[in-house]
Amino acid sequence: RQRSPELAARVRLDGGDVPLFERFGVADELSRSHRRKVWLPSGGYLVIDPTEALTVIDVNTGRFTGTSSLEQTVFRTNMEAAAEIPRLLRLRNLRGIIIVDFIDMEQSAHRDRVLECMAEAVKKDRSKTILLGWTKLGLLEITRKRK
Repeated sequence: RQRSPELAARVRLDGGDVPLFERFGVADELSRSHRRKVWLPSGGYLVIDPTEALTVIDVNTGRFTGTSSLEQTVFRTNMEAAAEIPRLLRLRNLRGIIIVDFIDMEQSAHRDRVLECMAEAVKKDRSKTILLGWTKLGLLEITRKRK
């Protein structure tokens, strides 16, 4: 109505006086995604610390204890994190060097699957994102192009 009053008749919002972002939870989701601690669906969480030189993301199991083995709990938490981290990189517009400290996994097949999940998720990113791989300390190195 304010910007293009001639188009106001074409837009219909059945939410009354409730702002659009509030009605669909966009404002809450943006607020949640910019916190230092971001919770994962299983109860694990990410801690995101941007510094001047790089950004560090730490993955933790939190209150998620799993039902079977510790390795399965760790793997599931890391897979959730691998799907969520690229989304948060885009939302926060984080760029440069990014180090992800996933929970240590015993099986190399699990590390490979986590890396594959990350690779698939960063394909959606318009910024050039390169997964450099695992360090000897078990950290995942990522670079994301600055623009």
